[in-house]
Amino acid sequence: MNYRIEGIDYLRAMMSVFVVIWHMGGGGRSLIFSQDAYLQHVFTVSDFINFHLLLLAVPVFIFASIFLYSLKPASSTGFKKQFTRIFLLLSFWPIALILYRNGYQGLAAIVPSSPSDVVYIILRAGKTIYYFFTSLIICLFIAHLFMQINRKLQISLFLISIVLLAALPQLTKMTGFYPLSAYWSPLNFIPLSFAAVLCAQNRESIIKNRTVVLLLSLVLCVLFSIFEWNYSVDQIFIPGQGYAIPAYTRTSLLFAVMAVFTVMLDPRIKANSIIKYMAQYSLALYCLHPFLISPVKRMVSLVFHDSAIALSVSIIFVVISSYFIAMLLQKYYLRERVIM
Repeated sequence: MNYRIEGIDYLRAMMSVFVVIWHMGGGGRSLIFSQDAYLQHVFTVSDFINFHLLLLAVPVFIFASIFLYSLKPASSTGFKKQFTRIFLLLSFWPIALILYRNGYQGLAAIVPSSPSDVVYIILRAGKTIYYFFTSLIICLFIAHLFMQINRKLQISLFLISIVLLAALPQLTKMTGFYPLSAYWSPLNFIPLSFAAVLCAQNRESIIKNRTVVLLLSLVLCVLFSIFEWNYSVDQIFIPGQGYAIPAYTRTSLLFAVMAVFTVMLDPRIKANSIIKYMAQYSLALYCLHPFLISPVKRMVSLVFHDSAIALSVSIIFVVISSYFIAMLLQKYYLRERVIM
């Protein structure tokens, strides 16, 4: 079946905005964000928005990237091209953001002092939000190998990865080793890579049986969500991220992404011009918005004194400004491969 998957344009458009809303605190806060009161936490609407909608963004982008890569047969040429593309983004944006925030002193501050620091700084992309690119490179490599093995082994590895992903928060609590469930850990996204390859290689069957696949994904998403909110909440997760439940070390997100993609793979879905524009600049929005959050908040707070209104206006302004700046940079300063 040969068609343009316009449903992915919707996902890119929405999820890039979700990233901005999450980073600006637009989903609200519950007791799960409190070091002292998280044990009294009960599930709220803001928890659903934050942890089951907004935090879908990174998993969706990982899944979409691997899915699109897997639509073509594995080849060393295709891998090198995609690797180079992501590595260029990883090389440029963390350095640009560090220099913007802290100048050359910021670069000096991330110089590793031990072998473990080297690994930590690479995985976190210099302690910036661009850890996404590091994880994507690792997932791309794993997916490239995964594409070339037989179906039975693929399914076996996928099922094992699901079990391990569900077990990681429990292992983190037992060992006290936070990086096992850190938001920046590539371990969070390996099952997504396996799922993306399987979906790409079996997309016609998935489309034909989308109702069954969708219902199964939703049921598993709900069941794992209940398990996570009951057994994966712990104080150990707060210092590294600010809330007491793992951001991405949650199997529920895997099945949520699969459910969303099952819907969006429908060839009848057509994207309008606004969605296509937002999808075209989704990477630019992701890369540029960290530069704008602080100055935009300061500027908006001078005009709007109500915090809720100021936050809403700030989010809108950051999104629109990012699109505008992306068009200017693309035209006059940066190569397309760095901004688009």
